[in-house]
Amino acid sequence: MDELVIDRSDGLVHVTLNRPEALNALSVTMIDQLLPVLQGGETVLVTGAGGKAFCAGGDVKMVWQALGEPGGVEKACDYFRHEYRVNAALFVHAGDYVSYLNGIVMGGGYGISAHGTHLIATEATAFAMPEVKIGFYPDVGATYHMARAPFQLGTYLALTGNTVNAADMIYAGLAHAYIPLESYASFKTALPNGVDAALERFTIKAPKDGIFQKYEDIIEHCFVHNTAEEILDALDSDGSAFALQTAGDIRARSPLSVKISLRHIRMAANDDFGDVIARDLVLARKFMENSDFKEGVRAALIDRDRHPRWFYPSLEAVTPQVLALYLSSPED
Repeated sequence: MDELVIDRSDGLVHVTLNRPEALNALSVTMIDQLLPVLQGGETVLVTGAGGKAFCAGGDVKMVWQALGEPGGVEKACDYFRHEYRVNAALFVHAGDYVSYLNGIVMGGGYGISAHGTHLIATEATAFAMPEVKIGFYPDVGATYHMARAPFQLGTYLALTGNTVNAADMIYAGLAHAYIPLESYASFKTALPNGVDAALERFTIKAPKDGIFQKYEDIIEHCFVHNTAEEILDALDSDGSAFALQTAGDIRARSPLSVKISLRHIRMAANDDFGDVIARDLVLARKFMENSDFKEGVRAALIDRDRHPRWFYPSLEAVTPQVLALYLSSPED
């Protein structure tokens, strides 16, 4: 069975991510087959097979397994080189690129949609950049967009790794429209006659059932700070149930990942996309060389005991000197 199905008809390139048993996680084969699609100016529609997920992200199990082999760091980094090359190609893609984000959208799944022209959410959309849960950081160029979200909503997503819905994606500006699944077939049929016209015809208001509009004041007030310690102090001082839950979520993540993610997203606010994706590759290599990614994936996806033992046991242990080791310039 082809992992990526490409159908060209009626002036539309329909790309189907076709690993439903793996929630359409991106294999190297899928990544490499997607790249040529982005080298023209065609109108592209991307969907996920199976109904549960658009794309649950990169194939982190494969990367984890590669790290246990001879030359594992290089093998793992090669995956990220392939993936980030596609992210960069999408950012400069000349044609309309429509992602129908039905189901789970995480990590690398956002990377093959965020840099396109139209992100369409549905009633089943469940979005997260959950990398801090597995000892990694929001990569695939995502911080370029997250840093530009209002009310520090992107910072909330980066540091908690929590999942939000369609209403939240749209409120944060990380998706552009809401089209329910019952309208998908008609929407697809209308696309060859013009993406904007199809969107105007089938887009409806998203349900107001998200958390961002409800808690934007708390998020903006607490996440405006530039250190993780200050953010946690602000959440603790707020004292609301939402703030305290959020603080608990951050404390459960990899301390190294939280601090790197915060610095990465702050830097991305003033960077162009090329700088962001270049830093992603620098960071990916350095995270492949430390133990948190291997431990985080083990605890979440391999043994599933949910009790990772992070190399740095606290935020305070991740000193400015440690951060400097990870955030050298791409030229270095």
